[in-house]
Amino acid sequence: MPHNKDYNLKLVRKLYSYVPAFTDVFDEESWYIFISAFVGVTVIVFVLLAKFVKLKPVDW
Repeated sequence: MPHNKDYNLKLVRKLYSYVPAFTDVFDEESWYIFISAFVGVTVIVFVLLAKFVKLKPVDW
């Protein structure tokens, strides 16, 4: 069993090395721009869904 645990730890470390750090991807300004765009797109998607998707109650 210890061999499997060591392999899993090596695998996680290897995969983690391929993922960039948060600070490598975003600075403060680009983070706020990303969040603003994400919230805006989310609001637009849900408004459109609310217009076109009608939920009906289930008849018991």
